Amino acid sequence: MPRQFPLVGRDETMAVLDSAVAAVAQGSGGCVVIEGSAGIGKSRVLAAATARADALGVGVAAGRATELDRVAPLTTFLAALRGSTPQVLDEAQLADLMRHQDAKFWLVDRLCEFVESYCRDRSLVITLDDAQWLDELTSLALRVMVPALSSAPLLWLLTRRYPAGRSPADDTVEWLVGEGAQRLALGPLDPEATAQLCANVLGGRPGPGLLALADGGGGNPFLLEELLTTLQSADRIRHVGGLAEISGDGLPSSFVTAVDRRLGELPVELRRLLEAGSVLGRPFTLHEVAGLLAQPTAELLDATRTAVESETLVDDGDTLWFRHSLIREAIYDGLPGAARKALHRDAATVLRAEGRPSPEVAAHFVSGAQQVGPQAMEILREALDEVAHSTPGAAADLILRTLDLLTEQDPARLRLIADAIRLLASAGRLAEAQRLGDVYLGCELPTPDEAAIRLGLAEALKHAGQNREVVGYTSRALAQQGVPTRDYANLLAVQAHALLQLDDLTGARDSATRAVELGELSGNHPAMVSGGAAQSAVAYARGDLDLALRYADDAVVLTNRVHGEAQHRHPRLWLGLALASLDQTEQAAEVYAADRRISNQLGTVWSHPLSHLFRADLLVSTGQLADAEAEAEAGLLAAEQLGATACAPALLATLAHLAVRREDQPAARRYLRRVQQRLDSGVSATPEEVRWELALYQDAEGSPATAFETLKGIYPALLDRPYLLVQEPSAAPHLIRLALAVAARDDAEVVVDAIRRLADRNPSVCSLAGAALHAEGLFGEDLDTLRAAVAAYRASPRPLARASALEDLGRAEQARGNGDAAAQSMEQALTLYADAGARRDAKRARTRLYAMTARRTSGRGSRRPKTGWASLTQSELRVVRLVAKGLTNREIGTRLFLSRHTVDSHVRHAFGKLQLSSRVELTRVVMTNSPDTDEPDF
Repeated sequence: MPRQFPLVGRDETMAVLDSAVAAVAQGSGGCVVIEGSAGIGKSRVLAAATARADALGVGVAAGRATELDRVAPLTTFLAALRGSTPQVLDEAQLADLMRHQDAKFWLVDRLCEFVESYCRDRSLVITLDDAQWLDELTSLALRVMVPALSSAPLLWLLTRRYPAGRSPADDTVEWLVGEGAQRLALGPLDPEATAQLCANVLGGRPGPGLLALADGGGGNPFLLEELLTTLQSADRIRHVGGLAEISGDGLPSSFVTAVDRRLGELPVELRRLLEAGSVLGRPFTLHEVAGLLAQPTAELLDATRTAVESETLVDDGDTLWFRHSLIREAIYDGLPGAARKALHRDAATVLRAEGRPSPEVAAHFVSGAQQVGPQAMEILREALDEVAHSTPGAAADLILRTLDLLTEQDPARLRLIADAIRLLASAGRLAEAQRLGDVYLGCELPTPDEAAIRLGLAEALKHAGQNREVVGYTSRALAQQGVPTRDYANLLAVQAHALLQLDDLTGARDSATRAVELGELSGNHPAMVSGGAAQSAVAYARGDLDLALRYADDAVVLTNRVHGEAQHRHPRLWLGLALASLDQTEQAAEVYAADRRISNQLGTVWSHPLSHLFRADLLVSTGQLADAEAEAEAGLLAAEQLGATACAPALLATLAHLAVRREDQPAARRYLRRVQQRLDSGVSATPEEVRWELALYQDAEGSPATAFETLKGIYPALLDRPYLLVQEPSAAPHLIRLALAVAARDDAEVVVDAIRRLADRNPSVCSLAGAALHAEGLFGEDLDTLRAAVAAYRASPRPLARASALEDLGRAEQARGNGDAAAQSMEQALTLYADAGARRDAKRARTRLYAMTARRTSGRGSRRPKTGWASLTQSELRVVRLVAKGLTNREIGTRLFLSRHTVDSHVRHAFGKLQLSSRVELTRVVMTNSPDTDEPDF
């Protein structure tokens, strides 16, 4: 092992890390990011922290990334988990993961489950050194796993070079810091620490001349150690009177020249060994280097021994690697360009024979090739097949580097360009995908190829919510002659869903209908299912609820019959939406649960944000506001992790709505600000999704006139597009209140007509019948009609709508002098509001009830505490009791029919209310407050 000099000048950093390690040993986790320039000591403090964890009996899974990780998905992360003692990941689990490596979201979810299960019985520290090199899939894993396992006894320690660049890894680290990870910046050593380092290396206090030289090192401990070691090995240090000083002239001017000088003194065979190793770019075997140097392995034994003894290479028993990445980079940069290319070409051949992964071989081929021949193209294709699903950005970069080696006339060029555009879009690098696409779409391409490129871009842009761009790409493709029928159907289906978000119901209906027709003609079942879902959504927005149910049910039936790719379109989400609008909320919940199970089986987690949104809306409608908040938060987190931002505005708007109802105006304001930021970035949303929630906030702020202005464009559209009333029937009386507040009786009358028409078209829906009577009674100040509204709502699954009608009835009864009846109605409203957690509504009803009765109220209408055991909702109680029994979040989700993301949200809320940070602490609290562990969990 190389010499390890005592760590100096890092007392504050180590105090933070020691505290974090001690906390995880006691059951509290966290995430720490250690940043600094190359050689500043990040790896040293990381090693010191892991030694501390080991001494405390905490498991350690340690990984160090290299540049080649970017084309080797999860290599470092999996190696770290396999290398821990005891293992986090055994060979059987690894084999299970590798069988599903194309399903990257499933794979990350499974990894999360393995780590969570491990942490059920012991604490763990996961370290990832040189995190700037991490691949896309590991970056995704961090985005998912760090927040998901925040309550587990798990500490993440990441290091990266500073300044940061723009890569999936760096973006992920910044995201983690934004989500609460602690950032530790390592700066240069101060003069006192520099002097101590010199004394440690040289065995004596440094003299003035040596200190002057050290000051020129910029306080970088690694560079200073290397320089001093070089001087010492050259016998350039003398000790006089207890001081260490420099002797002789011609000092190295930089670290690179110091390394060159050290290497220059080494045998030629050793230098060649190190140069070959530097080209391989990752830990290498002696056999691989021997192949690259075309020498028998035995001839390299002496050189290898010398490299290890000179502390240039580290031998871990299986592979060799440079003690520090700066040594490897200095050696690599010292090679002439022609030599580097030749060695990369030879490395590709050697590593392919050694059975190394195709992406690694392809990276060497591209780095060394003058042009791409048939063999290189074969390797490239193998590499793309291997990593395209898991790390599409890395695959795209490999193609882009290859394009520079192809002539304009090369027949493979066009296909590679199409693949690069698709992969860039899949990786969320939409601007790059569009730039590349626009360049080549402006050329004369065969129609099928052009249509395929436009379809790929449209699908990616749809998930990102850029619906205007989607319509542009699909419209241009559909205008061409010769587009294959299957592609034509797919283009129409994508366009239909985009038009829905752009408020063009007629265009959406026409595109969806045509997609279904052409899908049936060409046997394109996915297009039929997607088109059917769009037809259902159009019918829903227009208030034709039985038709919406029929379209969605037909799509589900088709999916059940054909399976395959059609399942990936998730028509059950639209079936659940239609059922909810028909007051069949229990059936809707069952359908959503079934879709969640199918999504987990297929690994099609792109649907999770939409699933969470629909489930949140269902829970709002049934008065389960805390659960709705957990679902919306889970959906927003999933959208951010997946880069699927299409649902983000609606999810944020839902959270704003819930914040208003729980009387948290600052939170509502923050959510609405984020909605606007999304809209400004080009993400589109249906007008009702945003304006309604903004108006509720403005009204809660005491500005009904402003709220009315926000909704002014919604009123006249309600007769033809009653989308808002379908989604939230109780919006009708609220719209009327706002209109009457500004004396806009004509607009209020439009609402009355719209909700009555909607109720008459859907006579089986009690919520719509109640909303119509409520609107009519409020508008006409008719007491009997309001009483009828309350009666109609008693068969509805929407308690907050019933509470609103009871509140208006109470006010109307009071106006007629019916004091007892007024108080009775208001007290019932208060109870419903309080049970749902609608604090703002409950406060208003409580104030009105007090004014009616001149007494304060208690009982079921009282406020729920905001903190402590009594503040937990029933859903949170069910979850924390299962946590205390040792179940993982996934196991809890399976038992309670919730997604892991939703369980995560409940756990975070419970921890916040109880002011806890670990499951160990939570278990103690549960046993104190709920000692009967045999009570039912649900």
